[in-house]
Amino acid sequence: MGSDLSFGGNFEDKFDRNFDGNYEQDSTLSDAFVQIAESINTPAFIYEEEYISHRCQHLRHIADEAGCKLLYTLKALTLPGVLKIIAPYVHGFSASSLFESIIARDGLPAGGSVHLTSPGLRPDEIERISGLCDYLSFNSISQWLRHKSDVAEKVKVGLRVNPQMSFLEDSRYDPCRPHSKLGASIGQVREALEREPHLQHGLSGILIHNNCNAPDFRELLLTVQKVETELGFLLHSLEWINLGGGYLFDRESSNIEALYEAVWSLKSKYGLEVFIEPGSAFVREAGFLVSTVLDLIETDGKEIAILDTSVNHVPEAFEYQWRPEVLRDVEDGEFSYVLAGSTCLAGDVFGEYSFTQPLEINSKVIITGVGAYNLVKAHTFNGLTLPSIYSLKARRDVELVKEFTSEEHFQRWGFENNVSVGN
Repeated sequence: MGSDLSFGGNFEDKFDRNFDGNYEQDSTLSDAFVQIAESINTPAFIYEEEYISHRCQHLRHIADEAGCKLLYTLKALTLPGVLKIIAPYVHGFSASSLFESIIARDGLPAGGSVHLTSPGLRPDEIERISGLCDYLSFNSISQWLRHKSDVAEKVKVGLRVNPQMSFLEDSRYDPCRPHSKLGASIGQVREALEREPHLQHGLSGILIHNNCNAPDFRELLLTVQKVETELGFLLHSLEWINLGGGYLFDRESSNIEALYEAVWSLKSKYGLEVFIEPGSAFVREAGFLVSTVLDLIETDGKEIAILDTSVNHVPEAFEYQWRPEVLRDVEDGEFSYVLAGSTCLAGDVFGEYSFTQPLEINSKVIITGVGAYNLVKAHTFNGLTLPSIYSLKARRDVELVKEFTSEEHFQRWGFENNVSVGN
């Protein structure tokens, strides 16, 4: 679909990527990527295939070294092309809904497993879900007891356990925040099973997930040690444990040996099959949002650059008030701008950025590191189109994958293709 843009010469030398960690900016890389940006219509989301492939190799190597099985969590980025790259490297996909489980089952090669957990499991969907999934972790004791008999026999039934260990300062990210909806508290599980041991009949595993963007694997080891202390009697009767995601697995990560120790302990003491399910770690640095400057205005002594995108296309920047990285942004640059989106939302602002060269009308602005949890949440407030989706190939061709049309927008709200209101 669409046209390709190819670059001559050794483009790889110019497009140096830090495949086992974060995206690193340099001037030659910037020039090369801006050249790509100039060739496409904006707003546009670009995912880099080779980066994802290298991340897959990196993560699979760690999983193999640790002796655990690797899953990819679809909710981070669910594009067909991305799943096709990832599928050969993982043992399965992790889903959070019926629709995701359909995509997961369809996108996996033979032998791959589909895992699902959701705090909002719908009774009318359980039959279809259990026909698609291999592992289903109920989110609460009540959900488990109410629906465990509704699940197909082939499904390995688990329970999500909240280990009640928090490592995050921002409660919006914290699965173990006070009054959390995510998982049965470890104390509740221990008390319920000690009081009524027969309840664990049919339970084959547990899922724990209590971190987000964590660089230190000691936190995972501490969590596993608490689970062993509190639920050791249960672990001896189980087949598997899913350690969830929330860890970066990049060069800033520390104490990788703690992951190995945690997995070894679970396998050697209890004979458990161990899963990990990163999402962001596969794709975060593989995603770029490309926009065009539509207008430049001066307000209260600051230059404002109005872009043809919006924080609605990078919703986590607005939700969690973080400042996304922008290519060619430099500290104390001579030319500073507030980068703002083009909707009428007053807070549609990315932040203030400085450049060595001035922006002009039609200049391209490239936001980096937005491959996870942004495109999947993007929306169309003010009728602003979703970004077109492009893949950046290993040959450094850029290919149009999806372009959103006015017809799709009208149909979403129930209008006919030929909109006629009030006539």
